[in-house]
Amino acid sequence: MKKIFAILIMMLFILNVKAIDTSASSVILMDTDNNVILYEKNIHDVRSVASISKIMTT
Repeated sequence: MKKIFAILIMMLFILNVKAIDTSASSVILMDTDNNVILYEKNIHDVRSVASISKIMTT
């Protein structure tokens, strides 16, 4: 009975999931274990190598 009550209480508190939003001009979020792109924004835009090397250095 306690389990059923707990499940009913949890169902009342369903959380809202917000979409990913960023101010970056290009973004990619990838699950490398499954090779699945979870989120992408302008992934085919050409970027300068200097900017990418700064990110990889950090």
